[in-house]
Amino acid sequence: MYQCDNCGKRYRACDLNHAFPEIRDLLARLDVGGVVPAGECPECGALVCPDRESIRILVLLDGGLVQDVLTDRDGVEIAVLDQDIDGMFDEDIVEIAGESDTLRGTLSAHEPTVAPTLIESAWRRVE
Repeated sequence: MYQCDNCGKRYRACDLNHAFPEIRDLLARLDVGGVVPAGECPECGALVCPDRESIRILVLLDGGLVQDVLTDRDGVEIAVLDQDIDGMFDEDIVEIAGESDTLRGTLSAHEPTVAPTLIESAWRRVE
């Protein structure tokens, strides 16, 4: 599926106007490092790009405190499973069944901090 950058409507590839690379004024409409569009929206004429599925991350915690979770893009969903369940009420404890193990803990959502420059610099070697 594809989604319009302007109106948010979703389309199949066969429904798009001016499919890539026949998009009018394409080079003037692109941002450096941006996603290559699949075509133009039949409704408003804006660029239509492939849908990006959310990235989901589960942070396993056993004691300690999650200070922050950093990401270099939007659309990242994060949950924290704290496996330190001493003193917790049974109704707050969840079980998550995996392929090889079952995890127990308390589950909470965590908002990530979008920090692309910090993430990029963390991957470079400091001399």
